[in-house]
Amino acid sequence: MKYFVAVAEAGGFGTAAERMHVSQPPLTRQIQALERDIGAKLFERSVRGVELTAAGKVFLEDARQLLALLQRSSRRSQAAARGESGELNLVYFGTAVFETVPAFVRTFRATYPDATITVSHMTKEAQLESLLSGVVDIGFGRFYPVTDGVTSWNIGTETLHVAAAQPWDEQVRGARVLADLIDVPIVLYPRGDRPSFADKVVSLFRTEGTEPKIAAEVEDVTAALALTAAGSGATLVPASVAHVRWPGVTFFELEREKLSVPISCVFRTHRRPPIVESALQIVASLIK
Repeated sequence: MKYFVAVAEAGGFGTAAERMHVSQPPLTRQIQALERDIGAKLFERSVRGVELTAAGKVFLEDARQLLALLQRSSRRSQAAARGESGELNLVYFGTAVFETVPAFVRTFRATYPDATITVSHMTKEAQLESLLSGVVDIGFGRFYPVTDGVTSWNIGTETLHVAAAQPWDEQVRGARVLADLIDVPIVLYPRGDRPSFADKVVSLFRTEGTEPKIAAEVEDVTAALALTAAGSGATLVPASVAHVRWPGVTFFELEREKLSVPISCVFRTHRRPPIVESALQIVASLIK
């Protein structure tokens, strides 16, 4: 096809052969073979060299498009091999969606504009299963259990705040340590998927020698904040959640200590496509 386009543009076999850096006989044989495959004559000899037949004019238009498509496909394949294009399937669980996921997606898109990314919510258990089966590529959340074939990176920590509304906000306002919340009902989350943020909150209370007065255990942070706004008690949230406005709810940071929780990224330990390697470089750049 390249030889055909060269002859058509040069108007002769000799000039085309020079431009293609080949001798004329092999070029002529290639054109003859092409005409046999197509079943139509593409060139007519003239006093000026060769001219395209009606079939040749039609084929020239398509040949140029096909060659351009081939070049684009080659570039895209090379970009995919370098991890600069392809599809990345990202999943998250819990409060990672408030800051970590947007920060990652923003940087990933700016760095690899030719790549596509999908973002979905998925429980931690489902994340690990999907990572191992190759359905998803990377996950964000907290407190993942140790799993063969899955690597977990601790990519940072967030301080904890206490969220409260009437009638508990004044009592929470005066708290200096978690033990000061012993009489305040605590809404825990998430329900299921152990170990979890709920387990961490309970362990923090126990570290101070007390047990939390549990008001409820709900599915996620939005349900916990809804009950908090309704006056059911207080709930502990990471700093990324405390930065979001929630009607009627005030967020407090305990004065005497910096309570914190980790944020993690999980991915397959082996058999990672190039686009995932590129994504992990972005994750590494976000580690605090």
